[in-house]
Amino acid sequence: MTVSYSETISSSQGGVFIKILLLWRGSLYKLVYTDLFFYLVIYYAFNISYRCFMSPQTRQSFELVVKLCNEMDKSIPLSFILGFFVAGVIGRWWQMYLNIPWLNRISFLSYGILTGTRENFEQARRLRLSMMRYLNIGWILLMHSISEKVMHQFSDIKPPDETEEGNSAGEGLLTRIRYVMDRLAGTNQMAAQLHANSKSRSQKGIRYLLESINRCTRVRLHFPKLVTETEIQAFERAESEYVSKYWRPYVPDYWLPLQWAVLLCKKAMVHGFCDPRSMVKLMEEIEDVRGMMQTLVIYNEVVIIAVYSYFLLQLFSQQFVNPKWTAEALGRLTNTSVLPISTGSEHHHGEVIDMYFPVFTVFQFLFLMGWLKVAMCVMNPFGDDDEDFHTLEMLDYNLEISSRCSEAPPSQFPEGLSEASMEWIRRSPGSEADSLFDYLASAESEFRQAGEPSQEERLHEILAKPATAAAAPRRLLPPLRQLRQRRGQPGCRRR
Repeated sequence: MTVSYSETISSSQGGVFIKILLLWRGSLYKLVYTDLFFYLVIYYAFNISYRCFMSPQTRQSFELVVKLCNEMDKSIPLSFILGFFVAGVIGRWWQMYLNIPWLNRISFLSYGILTGTRENFEQARRLRLSMMRYLNIGWILLMHSISEKVMHQFSDIKPPDETEEGNSAGEGLLTRIRYVMDRLAGTNQMAAQLHANSKSRSQKGIRYLLESINRCTRVRLHFPKLVTETEIQAFERAESEYVSKYWRPYVPDYWLPLQWAVLLCKKAMVHGFCDPRSMVKLMEEIEDVRGMMQTLVIYNEVVIIAVYSYFLLQLFSQQFVNPKWTAEALGRLTNTSVLPISTGSEHHHGEVIDMYFPVFTVFQFLFLMGWLKVAMCVMNPFGDDDEDFHTLEMLDYNLEISSRCSEAPPSQFPEGLSEASMEWIRRSPGSEADSLFDYLASAESEFRQAGEPSQEERLHEILAKPATAAAAPRRLLPPLRQLRQRRGQPGCRRR
């Protein structure tokens, strides 16, 4: 999920190491350049003041501070503390990656189990489709609460200078102020926009979020509609009950669609789409998905203070000071002999090498601060950094694999390899009174009304993914040119 350099180091030719060092995306320089810039600004502010503006008495006091800080920074076991911290964070990052729910296993399992007989193949397809919809809804709701990319994708965030219709000028001003303050504090653009619009998003309720999911082109490429009107109403009832009972803002329950999927498993057994053992197997798979989701929600938050305190001492301990020069200036003022302050070992008597640029201090800053920055990046792997998980690509994969497995059109299979009819599975008594088929039929009618995304929407989504656009089939190239010309982009060339 991090930045891959495999293409750069695929050859053993010379210069590979230089190529890696010159890469910007995911590099150490990108992580620490802001901190290093401010560190050097403060460093040279003290350095120039010492050289040009301080009196001899003040320079001598400054040299004493440098000597004290030089002794103190050696007492901080920073490498040990930072190494222990990074090892723990990386281990947690790897466990979170292993617990990201992938829907390929349960998609193939549902296709293999929920088949039915020749008379109800269509009903089995609708059943599989609804079950995959529920799993994808739960996945999106979970990621919406922890991933900045997914939250931004389904929040319809507008730029801070655009005030939404119905909002007062004061609310728009507060939104812009929050955005500017977050950007000045070093927050990236996506996180700043999300925080600035957090109040307006929380006031719109669960319906706004679910309708945003239905409007998303990423979703409509695979499912005509992910959440039906009756399901949105069920979420609204859950929201109303939660707010009236707990008097807190409602966070969408990611496990609620999984509960609906479990209910579909029971109804599938009642209507003869699977036997009891297969029903239990499907429920176990859904429980595994729910368990992985629950693991991702658990998030733990000392070492940062130690690192910044260490470099605060380094600002003084690594300063250039010339005690011999200061002692001579004081001697001229007082007409006495003044011994220079020893800032190093006992045999050091004020001789120093004038380093106009702190080379080794910068190297130390790059190594230690870079180590900390990497740990801070992977501490929350669901953000918008280069090293974070690509949650939108995971979403695309889950949507695609679940929709294709649930639909399973005959065109995907070789001629003569047709669907098997499970005649031996019997319906349970009283299944005729169940309303499963009516529920699936109403959902199917909503899908037909929603329709598929237009060709322009599809091409816009393709253009938003450079890798997909490069691999687009040739029959899409003329429409791609037309759409690029409308958007003012250069046309693509045939190879």
